[in-house]
Amino acid sequence: MSKLIIVFAILFMAGCNDTVGKYFTGTIEYAYTYTSDLLNLDSLSKARPSKGLFRYDEASYQSRFIGADTNTYYYSGKLNKTISETGIQKNYACEDYSIATDSVLSYKLNNTEEKILGYNCRVIELQKSRSFVKYYVSNEHIMSPTTYKDHRSYNWDFYGNKTGGGLILKVEHRFRNFTMHGEAKDLQIKKNNFKALEIDEKLFSQICR
Repeated sequence: MSKLIIVFAILFMAGCNDTVGKYFTGTIEYAYTYTSDLLNLDSLSKARPSKGLFRYDEASYQSRFIGADTNTYYYSGKLNKTISETGIQKNYACEDYSIATDSVLSYKLNNTEEKILGYNCRVIELQKSRSFVKYYVSNEHIMSPTTYKDHRSYNWDFYGNKTGGGLILKVEHRFRNFTMHGEAKDLQIKKNNFKALEIDEKLFSQICR
């Protein structure tokens, strides 16, 4: 009888472990800073986001950028569309993310010994037609392909495919007049019943018809 109880206990624990999938489901918080040789840093920092809050599940992701204004983007991997929410009045707009907004001219993918939040990373550099981006991506936390494979806007599909969906833990984004630096400060893993989008599904379908 005792052996039978042990077997059931093992099966029960295995079932509980199944609530965490192989793709990252959870939240990640970033802090952003800026550098520039041309622009006033105080004005730049006040105008740009100081914090980013991202939420992922296996079908969608949500990104919120907090600064002088707060902008939120709700991406549905199934629809490959995003709702943007801006301003106190919550103005909504729908955008088709199957449309490329930029092009990648060249890229490099390398290993690095640097760890972010204790996690091992690789570095991918993208020379784009309008900017240069350097992402430190996790080797341990992987985004679901549904959240990037058809996401051509902002070259998310390119970065995701080349890194196997590695979650971004640090970023350096060089624009013409300034550079944005972002780094993950907190990462929380959630169970598979976690929902990334904090927006009503009916409202989503009404806005993105």
